[in-house]
Amino acid sequence: MTQKINITTNLTPNIIMHIFSCLEIEGSFYNSDYGLKHRFSILEEEYKNWEEISKKCVAIGCNAELFAVLFQIPSYIQAEDLETVISSFEKISEAIEEGSIETLLNSYPEVFDNVPIYIPLNVLDEQFKKLFEHKNLVKEIFKKFQGILGGLWERFYKENWEKNTKVMISKRISDLNVIVSPLNIVSAWQKELNIKFPYPEFTIYLVEPTTTIATNLLAEKIMVSADLDDMTLYKVIIHEVGRAFLLNTNLFTNDNLKTIAQSNIEKLSLIVDAICIHIKKKLFENLKIRDNKLDPYLVPEVSEIIPIFAQIWDSMKEKNIYDAIIQTYNKLTPIV
Repeated sequence: MTQKINITTNLTPNIIMHIFSCLEIEGSFYNSDYGLKHRFSILEEEYKNWEEISKKCVAIGCNAELFAVLFQIPSYIQAEDLETVISSFEKISEAIEEGSIETLLNSYPEVFDNVPIYIPLNVLDEQFKKLFEHKNLVKEIFKKFQGILGGLWERFYKENWEKNTKVMISKRISDLNVIVSPLNIVSAWQKELNIKFPYPEFTIYLVEPTTTIATNLLAEKIMVSADLDDMTLYKVIIHEVGRAFLLNTNLFTNDNLKTIAQSNIEKLSLIVDAICIHIKKKLFENLKIRDNKLDPYLVPEVSEIIPIFAQIWDSMKEKNIYDAIIQTYNKLTPIV
């Protein structure tokens, strides 16, 4: 089976990032210029209420968990209308009140089928249990956020989404598909890595108000900025497909990799970026892509890993990507 790359959009991440950008929520990849331009779309009272509640959020120290339930998980659920967006928030809130993700999974049969390939469900369940400890505050956060969503939709976003944002993004999708559709990026990575792609397809949501290169929305879905030019987006898609090959629960079939993933997922993620940067150079050559711009994934922490991985990978007669990851990690983290 040939796995498809699906370039599309989704109301949920667009409207949430609109709110994040207006409220300037730290760590959310918000676009401050967009937020200033659209500040009028949220009421002053809502700004004041959110400022008060955000101070309480800092106090409980659950930023990653709140980002997951306010953005990643609802954005994973496809939505074409506000009712679907609001419904997803209600069901997520109910699951937090239960202290278990099981309630949410039961509410969306088949929607989350690919998530256990990406991350063990018990890891997500722990996030819900942690938020359960602060369920009254989280309930208040969800109530305020749903109120902002509803008012914003009626005052401004409904018309803006239909007449402007969705039209602009649809044009970007069409232009990008002209570049991406003729080539099988999944097969190209599969040939280099010699492992199977774990998902039936890979979905890219184009989103207007964000500064991110790419943000994971669980499993086989990511968000990218619609403001990036076509060739940059194409290169981002190639990189993110490579990441999807490697950052999933298939790592857990190897005891050493399982230990690394459980103890130092941040370092593992940097190694995977280094792997993608090194190997995609060959992909770019094969796909006849000119790569003159600085790679946005090439941060200092990754730069120091690339030559270490490259030496290990290029010297392997029988290439095994999982063994190469372990060797790279051991070189970076020697046992004293």
